[in-house]
Amino acid sequence: MTLGAKLKQARADHQLTQQAVATQVAVSRQTISSWETGKSFPDIDSLVTLSNLYELSLDILIKEDTGMLDYLRKSEILRKLRPIYQSMQILNFLFLIILTFFSS
Repeated sequence: MTLGAKLKQARADHQLTQQAVATQVAVSRQTISSWETGKSFPDIDSLVTLSNLYELSLDILIKEDTGMLDYLRKSEILRKLRPIYQSMQILNFLFLIILTFFSS
């Protein structure tokens, strides 16, 4: 079962509307709909809030959904690559300065 299907089922089990959940998670009703249909994924803070609201462990919510796991891994990878990217930008800038001085 996907994360979206689990969220929708848990909401139904607790007899909550998308608007009621959105208010508790501090997002729009459309965001809840997007999560439930699999068009997007909640961030980790929202996942924790949903986990508490629905009384489900994070493990149960995300373990079987490979799309969600890939999404979480992507965020981690991007965070790890950010310093490398910034270093490369600095090196490129320095290279352009050196090239400008020596091309004259």
